Amino acid sequence: MDAIRYIHAADLHLDTPFQGLSRETAQGGHLARLLHEATFTALERLFRFCEAEKPDFLVLAGDIYNQENHSVKAQLKLRDGCDRLNRLGIRVFLAHGNHDPLDSRLNAVEWPDNVTVFGPEPERHVLEKDGRPLAVIHGISHARAREGRNLARLFERDARYDCFQLGVLHCTVEGESKADRYAPCSLDDLKAGGLDAWALGHVHERRVLSETPFVAYPGNAQGLHVNEPGPRGCLLVTVAPRGGAYACASTFLRLGPVQWEKLDLDLDGVDHLDEVERRLNHCLEKAAEAADPGCEALMARVTLSGRTSLDALLRDAANQEDLAERLRHLSSGTPGVWLKDLRVETRSLTERSEYLQREDLLGEAMRLAERMRESREALQEVAGPALHPLFGHNRLRKVLAQPDETQMQALLQEAERLCMDLLEVR
Repeated sequence: MDAIRYIHAADLHLDTPFQGLSRETAQGGHLARLLHEATFTALERLFRFCEAEKPDFLVLAGDIYNQENHSVKAQLKLRDGCDRLNRLGIRVFLAHGNHDPLDSRLNAVEWPDNVTVFGPEPERHVLEKDGRPLAVIHGISHARAREGRNLARLFERDARYDCFQLGVLHCTVEGESKADRYAPCSLDDLKAGGLDAWALGHVHERRVLSETPFVAYPGNAQGLHVNEPGPRGCLLVTVAPRGGAYACASTFLRLGPVQWEKLDLDLDGVDHLDEVERRLNHCLEKAAEAADPGCEALMARVTLSGRTSLDALLRDAANQEDLAERLRHLSSGTPGVWLKDLRVETRSLTERSEYLQREDLLGEAMRLAERMRESREALQEVAGPALHPLFGHNRLRKVLAQPDETQMQALLQEAERLCMDLLEVR
């Protein structure tokens, strides 16, 4: 048997706006156009890879677009690309996920003959080559936005065919950190179906959960926010028979033109702003050099750390904006680099123990904070009345979650820093 080759993509989220960008960044100019077209650029790269690699078929494992947007542009762009593949004889198998379920309005186009859209119950489609079965593609779509069924348990190998069999599913596999756990299942559930491989969607990080059977998430095609860093794309999977089974090898293909990064910059001992600016430039330039040629824009969050006399100055929002403005020249490079935001986690040069010894208002505030850190009761005694106007309000209580222990400690730490900045005599 000749090797089977297929391209596996998921979570394209076509025409989805980028999240967490300032109004100024989102308006006008080169970056705004680049961001607006990023998901479509990823789609175009996907079709070009298919045209160049000529795989046996393309799998799209859900969340191709968002039902919230009802984007006509997204639907027509996808239809046009599939039509291009139809001329090359490349089949397309498409499953719908939680963002584009079958009951949404994202079904207004007529697909070319090479496209198979899976329905709300498991389906099997035989892909033939030279008159004989090459593969059986199993799949199912989400019928509605909040699919709670374990869909993996509905899959079963077709015993009539002695060939490669692949499952296509948009789901959350047990152990994956995903807040919206739709179509939940376990790895054992997937293996129990007897298929040779699974092409999954929903988790936006690239993962290979099992080699035999081959179970993989390709990640999303374009990162949508700063918590989706690094290159994004799809998988080119090559299947070959081995010892009565099938061995799968995957190659990552970059699709997304915009890359998000989280960068750390140590300012320990730095006393002058020009050195901060120099280090920021160097940090961002190094990140740009490390990006591969497919990256057209790098969006970075830089976290500043270390003990420095500039601690209070760096925490001022206006000063952060001034620093960001000084870095705008990096946007003209290749790739263009934009500073999304600065996270300031620096510390002052004064030791905390010194503040605790002081006999002034700042010293008293720090001693109170220390008691609150050591005693949950002391923390609640102060924080409870302060937070009551928020969580005691009927309407707000429905949309706001009570902060957990970790969040409360983070709030206390930030309050300490504000006290140091506001109450210190300078």
